[in-house]
Amino acid sequence: MSEYAVYGKNEYRETVQIQRILQEERVEKTQVVEIDASNASQFRMEDALTQCNMMTLFSDEGRRAVILKNPYFLKSSDKAKADGKTKDTKRERMLSLLGEYLAHPNPDTALIFDLQGNDIDTRRKETKLLEKYHVKMIACNLIKPWEFPDHIAELLKQGGFVLTAKARAEFDLRVGTDEFQLHHAIEKLSLYGEKNYDEDTIRQLIPEDANLDMWQLGNAFMKGDMAGVVRAKEQMFAKGMDVNAMIPLLASQLRRAYDIAALRDLGYDAARIAIRLHAKESGIRMTLKNISNRSARTLLHLESELASVEQGIKAGTLVPKDAFETYLLKYGGRHG
Repeated sequence: MSEYAVYGKNEYRETVQIQRILQEERVEKTQVVEIDASNASQFRMEDALTQCNMMTLFSDEGRRAVILKNPYFLKSSDKAKADGKTKDTKRERMLSLLGEYLAHPNPDTALIFDLQGNDIDTRRKETKLLEKYHVKMIACNLIKPWEFPDHIAELLKQGGFVLTAKARAEFDLRVGTDEFQLHHAIEKLSLYGEKNYDEDTIRQLIPEDANLDMWQLGNAFMKGDMAGVVRAKEQMFAKGMDVNAMIPLLASQLRRAYDIAALRDLGYDAARIAIRLHAKESGIRMTLKNISNRSARTLLHLESELASVEQGIKAGTLVPKDAFETYLLKYGGRHG
């Protein structure tokens, strides 16, 4: 079988998996056809399958790959809405065409459904059709935040890099939990040519990531440090970071802080919280210090209010930057 569905929130791993598939299928770069399948009104399954059935005369192996990018009909976050008989008929025809191809695929073509950072919806007829014909399902899940330090350590070890304690702390801050950023950083260390690194060298080589600014913003926000909130916010805006990207990151920090605060309010100490949440005790202690003036109930309220801001932005009733700044100013102080 040369049919694959690559999905999950870890876009870096999706990219690696697709590269691996192309290598294993012996497909040259010039024989890869990418088709935008994200728009239900513009995507035509007939055209995609025509590409799958084409033969190539310009490859030594005679192999091709057709990649359907971000297919709307597989995503859990973008379910097609039935709108009368027209859409039902179109969907049934698409299912029929896809089923016919999967039953008798072109052996010289690798067909790849690339969900580009989205989860696959296992409830959909289209997904069940892929499963029926044994399409290879490749899940690319994010590494848990508390597992990321060990992941970093493993990659540094593989590269033979030795960092001082302060250099490692600086490295971790700069790559955050972003695998693209991590692998770019590892690549920079390789290009630099040294094996041993101190804190200053890491600062020079690895640029500050938006995650570091976001971490600083989240810490200041939860501490009620308004000056720190404004400083971090302005730095992020100056770097051109999109509010639509900032809100989910802050929401994630608030959610994590709430989990810690809820256990704290039940009488758990840092060590027991770390065990319960599978996290490092040092990180738990830092968060507990930041939220010493915030109850679990308050943090839950802050997360709820932030979700309302996000919904208003998506609905077009709020101006993104203005709404986010208002939220930070309202709740980012000591008494927010």
